Amino acid sequence: MKTADALFKPTSIALIGASSDGYKNAGRPQRFLKQHGFEGDIFPVNPFRDQVQGVKAYESISDVPARVDHALIMTPASTVADLIVECAQAGVSFVTIYADGFAETGPEGELLQRRLVELATRHNIRLLGPNSMGVINVGNGMALSVNAVLEMPKLVAGRVGVVSQSGTVLGTLLSRGAARGIGFSKLVSVGNECDMSVGEITQLLIEDPDTDVVLLFLEGIRNAEQLAAAAARAHQLGKQIVVYKLGKSEAGRRLAVSHSGALASSARTTDAFFSRHGIVRVEMLESLLEIPLLVGGRMPMPGRRVCVVTTTGGGAAMVADRLGEHGLELIGPSEKVRARLRGLQVEIGAGPLVDLTMAGTRDGVYGAALEELLNDDRCDAVVCVVGSSGQFHPELAVAPIIAAGRAKKFLAVFIAPQAEQSLAQLNTAGIAGFRTPEACADAVAAALAWAPPSPVIAVANPPVEIKSTYDEYHALELFRALGIPVVTSTPVGCADDLPTDFQFPVVAKILSDKIAHKSEVGGVTVLIDDRAALDSAMEAMRTSLKRCRPDISIDQFLVQTMETGITEVLLGYRRDPEVGPVVILGSGGILAEVLDDVAVAVAPLNLAQANHLISQVKGLVVLSGYRGQIKGDLAALAQAIVDISKLAAGGAAAIEEAEINPLLVRAEGQGVVALDGLVRCRLDERTDREGEAF
Repeated sequence: MKTADALFKPTSIALIGASSDGYKNAGRPQRFLKQHGFEGDIFPVNPFRDQVQGVKAYESISDVPARVDHALIMTPASTVADLIVECAQAGVSFVTIYADGFAETGPEGELLQRRLVELATRHNIRLLGPNSMGVINVGNGMALSVNAVLEMPKLVAGRVGVVSQSGTVLGTLLSRGAARGIGFSKLVSVGNECDMSVGEITQLLIEDPDTDVVLLFLEGIRNAEQLAAAAARAHQLGKQIVVYKLGKSEAGRRLAVSHSGALASSARTTDAFFSRHGIVRVEMLESLLEIPLLVGGRMPMPGRRVCVVTTTGGGAAMVADRLGEHGLELIGPSEKVRARLRGLQVEIGAGPLVDLTMAGTRDGVYGAALEELLNDDRCDAVVCVVGSSGQFHPELAVAPIIAAGRAKKFLAVFIAPQAEQSLAQLNTAGIAGFRTPEACADAVAAALAWAPPSPVIAVANPPVEIKSTYDEYHALELFRALGIPVVTSTPVGCADDLPTDFQFPVVAKILSDKIAHKSEVGGVTVLIDDRAALDSAMEAMRTSLKRCRPDISIDQFLVQTMETGITEVLLGYRRDPEVGPVVILGSGGILAEVLDDVAVAVAPLNLAQANHLISQVKGLVVLSGYRGQIKGDLAALAQAIVDISKLAAGGAAAIEEAEINPLLVRAEGQGVVALDGLVRCRLDERTDREGEAF
């Protein structure tokens, strides 16, 4: 049986550990399946009962007299491995594991979870979970879940699928959706994703003829490649993936050694991943529920200009304020719009809103303004804000919106009062209606930020040498091998070791692979004018290091030529544990951390993507010649970004982090130069290749 059919359309289900009490967790699935009309065979498995909820029970799965397509295991974690073997012997093709106590509990649980995967792989069984609350297929009544939300008498069918790492959120979306007539096709609680991942299940839903939009509720990304593949397939089929992801706080991410590791927060890296792969990201759970009608059935149409038409100044101001926080531009009424309204004896101002307050409640006015705005090339989206008429006189403002039909551009509606009837009418008409100004603005901003998946960029393995540790000299040599210009440097033990033709003034730094940030231990001296001053500087740095880090001794320093340019930037690379290789660009030196002016992109990058990354760092606007400033060599900076992103190739898999801070940007046409470098490398049984060049 195909995986999708076994998961969503089984003809028979075994409930292992089924309880006779239909109100206990282990008893709910059987009761819910019956309540919601599942027509397949249900086989309770309980060695201590002859019957479970009036249905014949079986001592083990092997005693079931028919083939079972899907088994739900609801017994303790310690029993699951043996039960998987029993399911395999009985010919079961799919198993959902409700039990917890696996990888989420620590090393012992992780070993137990790996054992499950080994057994399932050996016996050709697919697993959902563990720690999964189950699967719901609204279309066939397959309510195979312990979630108490299934107490609701009827599930509302729709064309929206849900994949959630939180089983509770399935209930949240189902209950909130039912209250406003929003339905779903299929919903899956993935649990620990020991086998079936978010990405693989998402792809099944993308291929599902009953599903147009897939909503994801994520706590983390466990298999980025599969999710990226699902996103690419969604774009091919003209379907949409929308995600709400937890983890905006950076507190838990500040564990990496380099500045770039600290600044590539979960929010930044996942935003970069979603953007790269054409996935719509919302910031509010309410938006996740209400956005499908805004983006469903559409291809990406990136933009930033929004027209807001309103019959309530206060309600519109709330939406407009939030749109501004998202960096969107408000577009006021054109002269064509104002002229059209004058013909209806309505005069409006030329401010940032199309404010029809009072006049907008007259017959024909709202519809006329909306028609002009939907055809106005100056804006990318239209937001209709409706006041009290939305509750008591929907024919005045809501009816014209519905009459306008599904527009070519994004059209969102916020109704200020509680107006469930009007929202239901919008929903039936396929127009996105919102209950709060925050959710409305969030959804519009997410839709306008949505872009098609970027093309896959193939890069050859970079010619770099993999080492167990890197001091700054070898880090700079790695960057040189990638094609990035680096400062002239030489390791020395004393001033006499310096080549006779080395040009003063120079910079001297302690040279050690044990110290990531040399300035913190007094290990950097600049503007050294001669050899005598160099020897003095080295001795002072030895003394400072002994005071700050008595556990470290050094016998070499790195001497570099002094370089000048326009500005310094941070350019970094790291293998993020969630999304894989990323490039980080920000203001240089300590400003990268102080100003938090950093942009992240998934690696590898091409020149166009590198230039887009540059445009996202506010502090680098000066490089474009802003207000008469000298232009920087943006072309050379973009090329350096492309070059460092080559570390994403498989041959450099052992390199966890690589950072240039600072990378000096010179005037236009004069290039860039790396002044300081840091590289962290991971070597294990799979990447034990020290000294090997790729």
